[in-house]
Amino acid sequence: MQNILAITNRTLAPNSYWEQLEKIAASDVSTLILREKTLNEEDYMTYARQALQICNAHGKTCILHHFGKTAIQLHVPRFQCSLSYLRIHSSIRYFMTTLGVSVHTAGEAKEAEELGATYIMASHIFETNCKPDSPPIGISELKNICNAVSIPVYALGGITEKNIAALNALPISGIALMSSLMTCSDIPAYLRQLDNN
Repeated sequence: MQNILAITNRTLAPNSYWEQLEKIAASDVSTLILREKTLNEEDYMTYARQALQICNAHGKTCILHHFGKTAIQLHVPRFQCSLSYLRIHSSIRYFMTTLGVSVHTAGEAKEAEELGATYIMASHIFETNCKPDSPPIGISELKNICNAVSIPVYALGGITEKNIAALNALPISGIALMSSLMTCSDIPAYLRQLDNN
């Protein structure tokens, strides 16, 4: 099975958000990225503590997102942010052993690596309901991003069992999923379906 990172979104959970996170952490995903940037920082810290407990219980990596101060205060050396965030808060790299940066172009990926990123989150690859007014970067730009950097690249955005095969020939380190995992009732079955394509 390919390396799969799960990205959270509390507005998508069909029932209990925390039950859904338990299901995700209990599945074959390798990593949970707690992406709840609509929370204020105080509430995000509360979420982070609980998400870390869930991930620890299932032996999964938890990466915090957007709130750098929270990651530092909780002594979590794993963080993902936008390139614009990293440009302003470049010192965050000194606190992190893992630093992911979201990018949309090869140029942005190269800049992120120069600023200390240890992996790239390239998005969005295919059309997605999450960003209906924003065109996808496509396979071609994803390939350019992979060629522009020497650090791992993960593909995000609109990836389904119908199009995942298009990524097979690319030197990506894995994929990231949000909507499909946050809304799925049978996560192991869905991951098997992805793996079979």
